[in-house]
Amino acid sequence: MNRDQQKQRLTLLLVLMAVSTALSLAGAFILTDAGQIFGISKAVVIGYFRVHGFVMGAAALLMIVALVLQRRWQILRRWQTVLFVVIVIGGFFATKFATPYIMFPSKQHTAVYRPVAELGGYLEPEDTVYVVERNAVVRAFPQKLIWQAHIFGGDYGGDDIVFTYCVLTNLPVPYANDLNGEPMDLRVLAQTNNNLLLWDTKSGEIIQQITNTCDLSRRQLDPLPLVEMSWRAFQSLHTDGSVAYVEFSNPLERIMDALMPVEDAHGGDDWMFSTVDFSDTRLHSKEKIIGIADGDEAVAYTKDYLRRVGIENVRVGDKAIVLAYLPEHDVIVAFDRAVDGEEVDVTAVDYLGNTEEHGRLQRAFVYNGPMWAVWVHYYPETGLVN
Repeated sequence: MNRDQQKQRLTLLLVLMAVSTALSLAGAFILTDAGQIFGISKAVVIGYFRVHGFVMGAAALLMIVALVLQRRWQILRRWQTVLFVVIVIGGFFATKFATPYIMFPSKQHTAVYRPVAELGGYLEPEDTVYVVERNAVVRAFPQKLIWQAHIFGGDYGGDDIVFTYCVLTNLPVPYANDLNGEPMDLRVLAQTNNNLLLWDTKSGEIIQQITNTCDLSRRQLDPLPLVEMSWRAFQSLHTDGSVAYVEFSNPLERIMDALMPVEDAHGGDDWMFSTVDFSDTRLHSKEKIIGIADGDEAVAYTKDYLRRVGIENVRVGDKAIVLAYLPEHDVIVAFDRAVDGEEVDVTAVDYLGNTEEHGRLQRAFVYNGPMWAVWVHYYPETGLVN
């Protein structure tokens, strides 16, 4: 064989290897936080995910062709061939498993809840917890411990509920575990613009958490109510409640907790991913608000405002809600103020929704604590009351 033929064979082999490697690593870049450093758009993330099987199949085919040619021609050294195979297979593994199964493994089916009476020292008194109550079952989710799993599940007196939390938005959202009449198996697919994309492994649906929108079917999920409060308040209000028990027990969890503490994500001026709109400076970019949205109509309330006024009757789109600040527990609660088909004004309400004029009101879902810059990105026409 002459030198030109040898060079041609080497070129062909290297091209096959380069394309195979690039295809295999594309998902490891697009579907992990690495892509968000460079501002990969949501459209690219979802578009790639929909075709990632074909992409990985093409990469595998090119890898096999390259290996067959290498075995026939014996151009590369053994270590070079092994390194090529390791990188390609590593790309496959990272694409499919890194985010949903290794970095952020869901606890939808494995969550552990322990009675509050057993966990007096589990949290600091002022630590934030998110409280979900349904069918007399009450559970608290500690903000600083739930951010790696992102997803928790459980039975609430016969109702299967999935609780989700996005640490980059600071947004808890619970859902009934039902999508088109079938239970979901939710995983973290990725995050774009500092908010979770949830993946239902059964249907293949992708859900934008902050808008509750199924990106493929365009169906809207109905979030369930919850309340944000301190650990001290929860211990006082729900003595018979239980708490999501989380221990960062494996080395990866400990490393991630050390490298990315919640305090860094929620404090200061710097953002881990500069992928949201920072032009609206009516509030500090990381101020945590109470949000209400109905379709494209949205309003944000600062917590300081609600603490000042005490109670606020609100209408956003078709939603009539009363927001109330309860100083004895430093808690903001929200209730539906449509009673028997009529919108009522509420002048006083307690933690359970009891009023003198209108009986007991039903809890309403509001966005508890999303950071301002993320809220504005997804609801750019939002009003602000502060």
